Amino acid sequence: MMLRKASIIARAKQTLGAEGNSGSTIKRNFSHMAKYHPDKRSPHIEQAKVLIEAYKLLTGRVKPLDCKLLERDDLVASPLPKGIKPVKLGVRHEDWFKETFYDFIKPE
Repeated sequence: MMLRKASIIARAKQTLGAEGNSGSTIKRNFSHMAKYHPDKRSPHIEQAKVLIEAYKLLTGRVKPLDCKLLERDDLVASPLPKGIKPVKLGVRHEDWFKETFYDFIKPE
């Protein structure tokens, strides 16, 4: 259970581009991604919902296991830059990082 919570939190941080738990960084990145806001009548309503859920999670308004949108790979991947895959659920972030970037860090 703890592994799943940690991976959902890692997905929220990845979605908002927040490395640490700094409230100002989270708020700034969330505001920067306002192009996905549903009030702007954009076709990105689902992405906006994911960003809002990630923001609420990282600011402590919801619990990790209540975040159902952050569990969907397709929704989490949509606001990410092309080629970046979302953190796998139930996997430690460190293990996911090593698996994803092993080609860059493998010893010769």
